[in-house]
Amino acid sequence: MNKIINYVRSFFYAIRPFENFQHFLMGVAGFLYMGFYTQRIELGSRTIWGFLALFSFLSQVLSYNNYATFDKDLKDKEKKFDEKFKGININFLFWVSFLFFLLTIAFALKVNYTFTIVFILLMLGWALYTHPIVMLKKGRFVPYILDMLTMPFLSMFGSYLVAGFISIEAVFFSLFFGFMEIAGHINHMTMDYEVDKETGVKTISVRLGPRMTFIISLLFFCVSSFYFLSISFLGVFPFYAGIAYLPGLILQLIVAFRILKNNFDYNFPRKFRTMYRIVYLIESAYVAVILILGIDIAVFLK
Repeated sequence: MNKIINYVRSFFYAIRPFENFQHFLMGVAGFLYMGFYTQRIELGSRTIWGFLALFSFLSQVLSYNNYATFDKDLKDKEKKFDEKFKGININFLFWVSFLFFLLTIAFALKVNYTFTIVFILLMLGWALYTHPIVMLKKGRFVPYILDMLTMPFLSMFGSYLVAGFISIEAVFFSLFFGFMEIAGHINHMTMDYEVDKETGVKTISVRLGPRMTFIISLLFFCVSSFYFLSISFLGVFPFYAGIAYLPGLILQLIVAFRILKNNFDYNFPRKFRTMYRIVYLIESAYVAVILILGIDIAVFLK
């Protein structure tokens, strides 16, 4: 019985439910935006298969990341890997990722062949990002190129599920998620500073130091928020949606400047991440409400 509990618990943590949900919402955001753009939403088989493909893709990438970096992450006591994956062999994580690799392909084929190829390429790209031998994570720009390819893709894929095409406005909308992910990724690099330094992984944080890396992440948070505001002037969505991420940015900057001025240490970005995740969730809910209210409700319920 204990063995079954260990496997169920490990399966749950292997796909990182919170991160999975967070990135899954990028696809939902694209879905809602295209509904707003086309003034219609049809919940058909394409939508179901598409969101299953999206969930499987994220589960594959995250579970493989846990597999590839397992030994390194055991040294980070904050991640509590020794508790989350207690009593299981590391190969279990590999088979979980392989299962979701196959499921992603199967579900994506129900939607579109081209998207299936993109899903496969992205899964291979993220596998090489964390693979102990290749470790693209060491690259100066590769991690952020992957961010800029993957996160906007999630949103654009969600847009495709609504209408069967992707508008240029939906592309502009999706790029916001790339900038936001880069900001969060750089902040995450700061969190991994001690472990990466100890294991010889020369990330931006190891090269520049956690303080400077954190400042760079702040700059990208600014870029993402102001980018979202700027595309509202292009008519992508109303101005009152464009200002959604400015209050959170102001809060982030106030908190960050106080810490930078007084006593910054590499543990702070972990607390900072918790704060901005909550703030972004609230602000994104505000944008979602605006998009939903902008859709013809009669058509939506049809």
